[in-house]
Amino acid sequence: MLRSIFEDAIDGIIAIDRRGQIEAVNPAAADLYGYEEDELIGHNIKLLMPEPDRTQHDGYLERYHTTGEKRIIGIGREVEGLRKNGQRFPFRLSVSEVETSTSSFYTGFIHDVSDLNSAKEQLVKLNTQLEQLVDERTEELSDVVNRLLKTNKQLKHEVQEREAAERALRASQAEIQQAYEKEKELGELKSRFVSIASH
Repeated sequence: MLRSIFEDAIDGIIAIDRRGQIEAVNPAAADLYGYEEDELIGHNIKLLMPEPDRTQHDGYLERYHTTGEKRIIGIGREVEGLRKNGQRFPFRLSVSEVETSTSSFYTGFIHDVSDLNSAKEQLVKLNTQLEQLVDERTEELSDVVNRLLKTNKQLKHEVQEREAAERALRASQAEIQQAYEKEKELGELKSRFVSIASH
């Protein structure tokens, strides 16, 4: 049953000894790195690491054996792996230490996060594009509002001018009406004068 779980796990599982030599690797891990399982067994785990971890890995193990200070064991973190073809890829690594009556070894559980990181990058890109679009739309809206305010100011000025012209026209009409009334009155006076003078 344990062998079946190990073989069928969708995440990679690699077991190494205290010196960093690969003792077991499941098919998912071999596929992830682009190797056949037997190409990995007996090799140092640093084969699967890019620099600077490749050079420093044996020192990490030695420091842990000397000090007991855990930097990744039981903690887990995102690291980079190195495929057989030289391509780097990100993965989430969890390492546990297993002790038996005769020896101890480390088991690494590897979860590829390439798609997740790609999705995050896409999300960041989309957010940046959205922010840029919002900025552009805000600027366009600001321009439209400024044009509307300018047009509104012009219309207000035109209305004021029209109202002033209407007031002037009404004043002129009143003056004309007064002049007409005076002319009419003069006409009547003239008619009476002519009428009186005739008699």
